[in-house]
Amino acid sequence: MRVTPPRQTGGVHLAGGRLILSPTDLTGFLACPELARLELAAVRGDVSRPAGRDPELEVLARLGDEHERSHLEALRALRPEPGQVVELSRPGNSPQELEAAEAETVAAMGAGAAVIYQASFFDGSWRGHADFLLRVDRPCPRWPWSYEVVDTKLARRVRVAALVQLACYADHLARIQGRAPEQVHVVGGDGRKHSYRLADMAAYVRGVKARFLDQVVGADAAGEQPPYPEPVDHCGVCVWAETCQARWRADDRLWLVAGMRGDQARKLGRAGLGTVAALAGAAPGTSVAGVGPGAVERLRHQAALQVRQRETGLVHHEVLAPDGDGRGLAGLPAPSPGDLFFDIEADPWAGEAGLEYLFGVVDLDQAGAARYRAFWALDQSQERCAFEAVMDLVVERLARHPDMHVYHYAPYETAALKRLMGRHGTREAELDRLLRAEVFVDLYRVVRQGVRVSQDSYSLKKLEPLYLAERTGDISGGAASIVAFERWRETGDGTLLRSLEDYNRLDCVSLVGLRQWLEQRRVEAEACFGAPLPRPRPRSGDAGQDQQEAETATQELAGALCAGMPDDPGARTEEEEGRWLLAQLLSWHRREAKPGWWAYFDRLGRSDEELRDDSESIGELDYRGVVGEVVRSLIHRYRFDPSQEHKMGPGDEPYDPRTGRSAGVIVALDAVEGTVDLRRGRDSGTPHPRSLVPAPPIRDTVLRQAIAVLGAWVGDHGLDPRDGEDPQAREGGEREHRAVRQLLLRRPPAVPGTAPGSALQRPGEQAVDAARRLALSMDHACLTVQGPPGSGKTVTGAAMVVELVAAHRRVGICGPSHKAITNLLNESCRQAEAAGVRLRAIQKADQQDSCAQDCVEVTSDNGRVQAAVAEGEVDVVAGTAWLFARPAMAGTLDMLLVDEAGQMPLANAVAVSSAADNLVLLGDPRQLAQPSRAQHPGGAGASALEHALGEHQTVPPALGLFLDVTWRMHPELCDFVSEVVYQGRLRSEPSCARQRVEDGSPVGGVGIRFLPVEHTGNRTSSPEEAAAVAALMDALVGRLWTDREGVARPLTLDDVLVVAPYNAQVACLARALPAAARIGTVDRFQGQEAAVVICSLATSTGEYLPRGLEFLYSINRLNVAVSRARALALVVASPDLLAVRCRSPDQLRMVNALGRLAELGDTPGWRAAAPEWSLQL
Repeated sequence: MRVTPPRQTGGVHLAGGRLILSPTDLTGFLACPELARLELAAVRGDVSRPAGRDPELEVLARLGDEHERSHLEALRALRPEPGQVVELSRPGNSPQELEAAEAETVAAMGAGAAVIYQASFFDGSWRGHADFLLRVDRPCPRWPWSYEVVDTKLARRVRVAALVQLACYADHLARIQGRAPEQVHVVGGDGRKHSYRLADMAAYVRGVKARFLDQVVGADAAGEQPPYPEPVDHCGVCVWAETCQARWRADDRLWLVAGMRGDQARKLGRAGLGTVAALAGAAPGTSVAGVGPGAVERLRHQAALQVRQRETGLVHHEVLAPDGDGRGLAGLPAPSPGDLFFDIEADPWAGEAGLEYLFGVVDLDQAGAARYRAFWALDQSQERCAFEAVMDLVVERLARHPDMHVYHYAPYETAALKRLMGRHGTREAELDRLLRAEVFVDLYRVVRQGVRVSQDSYSLKKLEPLYLAERTGDISGGAASIVAFERWRETGDGTLLRSLEDYNRLDCVSLVGLRQWLEQRRVEAEACFGAPLPRPRPRSGDAGQDQQEAETATQELAGALCAGMPDDPGARTEEEEGRWLLAQLLSWHRREAKPGWWAYFDRLGRSDEELRDDSESIGELDYRGVVGEVVRSLIHRYRFDPSQEHKMGPGDEPYDPRTGRSAGVIVALDAVEGTVDLRRGRDSGTPHPRSLVPAPPIRDTVLRQAIAVLGAWVGDHGLDPRDGEDPQAREGGEREHRAVRQLLLRRPPAVPGTAPGSALQRPGEQAVDAARRLALSMDHACLTVQGPPGSGKTVTGAAMVVELVAAHRRVGICGPSHKAITNLLNESCRQAEAAGVRLRAIQKADQQDSCAQDCVEVTSDNGRVQAAVAEGEVDVVAGTAWLFARPAMAGTLDMLLVDEAGQMPLANAVAVSSAADNLVLLGDPRQLAQPSRAQHPGGAGASALEHALGEHQTVPPALGLFLDVTWRMHPELCDFVSEVVYQGRLRSEPSCARQRVEDGSPVGGVGIRFLPVEHTGNRTSSPEEAAAVAALMDALVGRLWTDREGVARPLTLDDVLVVAPYNAQVACLARALPAAARIGTVDRFQGQEAAVVICSLATSTGEYLPRGLEFLYSINRLNVAVSRARALALVVASPDLLAVRCRSPDQLRMVNALGRLAELGDTPGWRAAAPEWSLQL
């Protein structure tokens, strides 16, 4: 039966038998393809759209209109001349009305109106209605001017949906005026104008539009069977949610099982366990490839319990056997009259970094009644105050009740507190003390480890039938709370805040009931298992006296540096901003270490199954026996599932979470077979580990102290170098620490003969020659040298070293790793020998990490380095920041060259700066970034090069050197990298154009290729992509390869790099490829190159991203991956990755880069050949 379609108000609709589309349809498709299909079916009358019209939409529409009119009047005031501001009317929905409206818009554009209000577009299928078009002085083929689009939005934060909409309007503009606008603009509810490069979003939107037309409109017209819908994030707020859930229930889909991941459901389905009933009926001990045994048993028991609830209509539970001290029900502390129950409401899309807008706390009075307190934060400054108030409340309560705890549900609350501590730089010592004392208790972990419940979810709401009456209220869950808060931000309706407070209060009260229910389950477990359950041991949260004294001194010094300056960054002078930054750097290492310690202690409390799913650990080890011995140690082998993701390798010293001690040193790790060999003492009496976790952070006291020395000096003398013309002043204290002070202030180096603001590289001068010249002429200055892939960064750095050594200057080489340091030192030795320059060097490193040149002395003793420097025995000193930050190294060098400064924290660059008069920051912040766990205030979390470049993508000519020629990449490869990463400044050395791979099937030639492989349910490994890569490798090896010199020879395995983002995919590829193939992660191959690179992304869709969008779609990592290639870069990936839902403009820019790659690398013949060359499931 067909139903009457609803009246169209914004998205897809039918008019005169024609399907009319709008940008709203694309945002719906991005949220969920099934949503777009259902909306289209509703328009055609095939299904009834669920009732869900929100009366607040009318309020929002009215407020939006008022905002538009307000901006219109502001533009009229700026352009009062007649005809400069043209106001058009919004058309109806018929094709004729839409065509007429576009004709009016084009007429106004042709007349040269400065502002066009309510511009309309229609190309026969797609409609669009821009709030404003603004004329700009940029000619287009049709007129001596052109237009850019501006939309007004009530929200203060720019949403991706708005940018998608604007990109669609820009497409219409390009069609009409013959040239796309360079920028699009959003005027927010606060009146601020936000501008974005169209190039940073256009490829993504074009790709999404094409996929929407193919998968929704085209498939509908062809009568194709659509893919089966899977759960996505949008389900929580979707009007079609019940439609899909009813279908899943009818089909008994596996994702109805609580705790079931999509990739696990797929693997269970392959094993013949594709429904809840089938899984529930599986035999104990059933083995499923790619799913750990612990996970299979957990999911099987869970499915059986849920089937039982279906049969009885009752919610059931089971208590689980204890699995060690502090786990499960044994992790529940004894109740205390001082206990607090805590819940946070947050909006991740408010402001630039989200907003924790409501902190709710409940305690119990003497009669056991709940008392609720709300701490509201409606902006960033209030967020800080609310955070401080909650922290002060907990600290005060702990002082009165030393046995109290703060109960919450799931890790969000503690993670939010850690973020707020870093974001606002306040209550750091207090939070650290509370975490060390284990005051916070996550009841979600207690539930998951201690009981099993028959519900299809372990959300707090789903558990409440066990201990609480059914709740009522206007807000049903976390997703709905975000929507409600966003509505408040747009409407100011106070009833929404009251509903949110009621919702939060109910969550806090629910925690009280859950804790009481779990106490009853403790008693049940003790009876069931016949033994008392221990309580967690009390821990002191107090830091040691030395640590407390150091933190107090740091706080006092930071306070002195910031004394008298405004809280508002915009009101600070340049010098004040630099002092504020230095004050934050004083605590950088302490802040950075905290997440490492928090993660370490968190892992100690996890089960082996949970550690198996931790991307940095190895869980569920199986001991296989002794396989060798070394001196007084034995080599023990353990097996693990090679499909699990981890970050461990030879040389690491992981810890055993059961003992909290070292498990031994990894001497070998076979990612294909899934074995790890540990060197352990022959007489070790500790039990064999069942899991391995990363070691806790290393000591960094020497780095902290070095920054404190600079902070004290700046506190006494100020930060501004004040380089006057007085020679006595220049020779005096004004030169002390001047290089690092210039860095903190982002000042260009003062170079004799170069006027301030002029380019440091002279016209016609090669970059390497400029680097040599500047190295000799720098006077207590800091120079930035940015070296894109293949641009000779290491060669340039070594040239500077040799030039300085030849001039009898002493040079230091520092970097974030021994590998980087050794690489630069090796090249310096090579160039020195070629130039006939005598170079004497000493390197602080272990033998296996060091330079093997005869002119380099290698030592592991800091004292030996200091003695060699003091006696004048060496010209070059090489080591990590821990060497150069030592007080004995202060003032010993003429120049310190920091290699890979894009991966060196600014804090570490500041710490080592006192070793030398001059600093050179060499590297590229657009390649692999520094690893960082913490959130730091302001720009304190940046790398040295990120700070030096500021808002610039590439270093401006007046601030440093940009190595603008790559000697590696073919021009077609270079063009993509240059466009997406380097603002078009990078070019290929002409001889690179000779490089090419012989043409052939399925691919060959030069440039970028995007090779889509369809697959579903994959997180960190894809056998489908591995099969495609194996076929590509077979086709390429033996193909003729021509190098830069024009010499041709057959390609070998060694000429191809295979790159993957995850170790699990590396293992999967290794099983599919020959043993000699070069396979690894991006991190492993930085600095290497090959004729061909094949990159396999592994993940199926945005719903399966294991480390978040920012990891897989990182432009830096994409840059490193494809730029390893000399001629041909092949990206093998699921095409669904091109239509992932973005949550911020930054995410949009990242995904757009992959979309642009797919556009430039489209390989039409690949799809036709896909069944032959890849696994299509």
